[in-house]
Amino acid sequence: MGTITNTGLEYISKILNGLADNEFTYIALGTDSTAEATSNTSLGAENTTLGAARKQATCTYISPGTASFNVLFSFSGNVTVREIGIFDAASGGNLLYRRVVAANRNYSDGDAAEFTVTIPITRA
Repeated sequence: MGTITNTGLEYISKILNGLADNEFTYIALGTDSTAEATSNTSLGAENTTLGAARKQATCTYISPGTASFNVLFSFSGNVTVREIGIFDAASGGNLLYRRVVAANRNYSDGDAAEFTVTIPITRA
């Protein structure tokens, strides 16, 4: 399902009030299987090589309260993906959202994979 982090909520509030202009447009992939937590500030083990380094996503408005982030990764070696994060910078930055998938997804040299993250924001 995925978790919007405490930092993500902070920056959403700041953006709404004009106190920040960070756009969350980067998708990062990692290998850590530790459970998601609202206190996460980074991925547990971010991939940074073999074509799996953080990339800027195409962001799409889906409907009121729903945003989508999409990116194609082309791998140049064996890569494992277990976690996905959305950030506001090409490196470092603030983590909006983290998702841990149920099992490792393994990719080989020459593989390409498209990752789409859809985040619903609902009323309390």
